[in-house]
Amino acid sequence: MNTQYETMSEQRPPIVLTPTDRDKLLALIHELPASAQPRTAEFLREEIERADVAKGDVSPSSVVRMGSNVEFIDHEDGHVHRAKLVFPEEARGGRFVSILSSVGSALIGLGPGQSIRWNDPGRERSLTVLKVYGDERIPSSPRIGGRK
Repeated sequence: MNTQYETMSEQRPPIVLTPTDRDKLLALIHELPASAQPRTAEFLREEIERADVAKGDVSPSSVVRMGSNVEFIDHEDGHVHRAKLVFPEEARGGRFVSILSSVGSALIGLGPGQSIRWNDPGRERSLTVLKVYGDERIPSSPRIGGRK
């Protein structure tokens, strides 16, 4: 590992996974074909391994879980994004983020107000979770700067 990558992983915020999400995500990584994106799969594996696993119930609005609707700022473009975190086969359009994307792997386990930085091939990325809606529908509201 290079020093920059190690430094960034040390700076990642604490995250929480439900036991069910942890088990499903580990199974997903194990079943990935060799042609899958190895860097994203490795990033997801690191996130799973460093996560605290909840021992009891986790409020759907306290942490991003599989199936959560989430509102977050992507600091690369400065916009607020609203999407549902899903498994790859469920990602169908702009309102869905696959857990096997770098953004999906970054979102898992974060709570409102938490930010994360990571390296995507060739660039540094960061995002901040604003709100987690659990399984409820994401309300329509303006983006930063008043844009919808």
